[in-house]
Amino acid sequence: KDSSKILLFLDPVFQGADTEHNTKFVTYLESLRESLERKFEGQSISYYGSTFVAVANAKQIKHDITTTVLISTAVLMVLLVFFYRKIYIPILVFIPTIFSVAFALACLYLYKPVISAISLSIAAVLVGITIDYTLHVLTHFKKSADVKALYKELTRPLLMSGATNAVAFICLLFVHSSALIDLGIFASICIFSSSLFTLLLIPH
Repeated sequence: KDSSKILLFLDPVFQGADTEHNTKFVTYLESLRESLERKFEGQSISYYGSTFVAVANAKQIKHDITTTVLISTAVLMVLLVFFYRKIYIPILVFIPTIFSVAFALACLYLYKPVISAISLSIAAVLVGITIDYTLHVLTHFKKSADVKALYKELTRPLLMSGATNAVAFICLLFVHSSALIDLGIFASICIFSSSLFTLLLIPH
C-alpha cells in the first residue's frame, strides 16, 4: 500500500524438472537482478520458486556425485596398492568399470536423451560393486597363472553374479519415478556389462 515493494509472478515456459533450460533462465535472471540493483542503488530484488530450487538441487547433486566418486576411488586405489604391492593394479582394476559405465550411459542415452542426475548418483556405489569382478580374476590369477583354468572356473560365477545384481536393479523399472527407472536401467546395464568386460579384458 505504501508503494515500497512490487510483487511479480512469472510463469516459466519449462517445467521445474527441466534443469538444463532452467539453469540458463536462472543465470539470466541473476545477471538481470545484479544489473538492476546496480542501476537503482538502495533497491533489492529477491525471488523464489520451484525452478530455482530444482536448479540449486541439481547443482548440489552434481557436486556430491563428483565428490563421492573421487573419494571412493581414491580410497580404493590406496587399499589396492597396499594389498597387491603394485602401482598398476588399481589402474587395471578400474578398466572394466570405465568401459561398463560408458556403455551403460550410451544405452541410457539411446533410450532417454535427458538423464536424471539422481540416477548417476549411484556411480559411487557401482564402483565398489563392479571392481569386485576384477578382484576375483586378479586374486585367482595370483594363485595360478593358467588363463584356461581361470576362464573355466570363473566365467559362470562372474556372469551369474552380474546377472543377479542386474536383476535386483531392474526391479526399479516397476516404480513410479522416472529418476529411479533411469537408475535401474543404468545400474543393471553397468553391472552386467562390467562382468563381461572383466572376462574379456582383464585376463588378456
